[in-house]
Amino acid sequence: MKVKHAPTSRSWLDRLAHHRTGLAALSFAESTVVPVPLETLILPLMVGHPKRALIIALMTWLGCLAGASAFYGLGMVAGDTVVRPILERIDLAADFDTLTSNLGTDGLFWTVLAISFSPAPMQFATLGAGAMGGNFAVFLAAIALSRGARYFGLAILAQVLGPQIEKLGVSKRIMIPVLIATLLLMWGAWQVFGA
Repeated sequence: MKVKHAPTSRSWLDRLAHHRTGLAALSFAESTVVPVPLETLILPLMVGHPKRALIIALMTWLGCLAGASAFYGLGMVAGDTVVRPILERIDLAADFDTLTSNLGTDGLFWTVLAISFSPAPMQFATLGAGAMGGNFAVFLAAIALSRGARYFGLAILAQVLGPQIEKLGVSKRIMIPVLIATLLLMWGAWQVFGA
């Protein structure tokens, strides 16, 4: 006689760590309209699920590439008619103009690469590259390299740290939300005090 096991109830964070499309969609959103760095969510997920860290990194990277491409296209097609009025309304037009001039003078690849590694909003780089008609292949290579280094670097770090944290006997249901809250607080403090 077979023994039925009760289905285990997984938290939404555990489900997210196993949901490839959800991870890619979150990364797409972060690359376009969400200003909070996705690392505040994916690093704790990777540490809590070290065996899935590379898959989490891959799906996040693919979502980022899709989002960056979409915003490049938006900047190219509607830079003056849609993007500029929105930036003027939220008082960011001057910052956008400075970035766009840097994209032309400092080189598209290096500027996008630097912005992708920095805490500055990547959306400016993606919109700006499209608005100035920058070479899409060069733009995408810079995004792919910089974000790939970030996400896969975090995955490797999580594969080292995750098993060590598991040895401490800390429950994933506690560890992951605490790490997310800690990283969000650190990011918020950086926005308030470091910027």
